[in-house]
Amino acid sequence: MSRSIFKRNTRCIYQRRIMQSMTWRNVLNKQQHNQNFASAANLKGECSKFVDEQPPIQTSTPPPTPPTPPNPVPSDILGASLPFVNQYGWTIDTLAQGAKALGYPYVSHGLFPRGGAELIDYFLDDCRRKMTHEIFDKMDGLKVHQKIRFACVTRLNLTKPYIKRWPEALAIMAQPNNVLMSVEHLARLVDDMWYLAGDKSVDMNWYSKRGILAAIYSSTELYMVQDTSPEFIGTFQFLDRRLKDSATFGRIVGDVNNYVDVAIRSAIGILSSKGIGKF
Repeated sequence: MSRSIFKRNTRCIYQRRIMQSMTWRNVLNKQQHNQNFASAANLKGECSKFVDEQPPIQTSTPPPTPPTPPNPVPSDILGASLPFVNQYGWTIDTLAQGAKALGYPYVSHGLFPRGGAELIDYFLDDCRRKMTHEIFDKMDGLKVHQKIRFACVTRLNLTKPYIKRWPEALAIMAQPNNVLMSVEHLARLVDDMWYLAGDKSVDMNWYSKRGILAAIYSSTELYMVQDTSPEFIGTFQFLDRRLKDSATFGRIVGDVNNYVDVAIRSAIGILSSKGIGKF
């Protein structure tokens, strides 16, 4: 074999090996590229799937979760206990009788750790709702002071069935751990009265009106406890004098901060005069 032919064949073999090596390298590179592409595609699909499964990002504040409905049993017992107040007072015995009337065990009064205070709390809230319902559509054509009087009389009438036991309620509300509850109920009551009367003040009058009415209503309620006149005529006359006596308003406004102290001393005096010492 000639030398030229040997070189040519050798070069062909060498080139073929190189070409084959390069060809396989290209194939492997292409295969690896395809695998990487497929892996990337799969990863993208998994990511998309993951994103799709996630809850949408909130772009605004969501509405609050509705509160859990209250257990109706305690409210039912409180409502069923009110008819027993005149016999047993604002006590756990009354709560036990209310539970018994509904078929619950006598010891169900244990649902109310604050005892009679929880019954008073329920009663005050219930009276406020009833007052609003009774006067809501019956004040058309009345002047503001007439609306306020109507609201006060309506609320006082709701206390009438329990007036003999109301001094006990006042004393319980005057206890240090119940004072906040009492003041909050009074604040809500006078706020409802002014709202229903159409009050639209946004200045300091908003506070003064409610402070004055709180003092007038609470003093009238205290008068009512001692009133012996037929159908509480004396109480409603006392209310009229307080509402008409504009000269008293300034003094009352100054005494609003002392309302709790007045209520405590008045309640204790009333209870002492009636010989009531334990609740």
